Amino acid sequence: MKLRISPVEQKRIQNINFVMADLHSSLNNIYELLMDKEYTPLRSEVNLLSKKLKSVSDSVTDEI
Repeated sequence: MKLRISPVEQKRIQNINFVMADLHSSLNNIYELLMDKEYTPLRSEVNLLSKKLKSVSDSVTDEI
């Protein structure tokens, strides 16, 4: 039996995957900046990641 996913659920999954890829990219950048001791751009990347995580938190707050 094949499970059918509604278009709305497909879009939700697509959005989740997009957000997670973006978060992973930020984390990879932070890793590289730490390894290279590039602390000034590191600070910007950490702030950007914080904003992205806040956005995720805010978006699920509406669902609770």
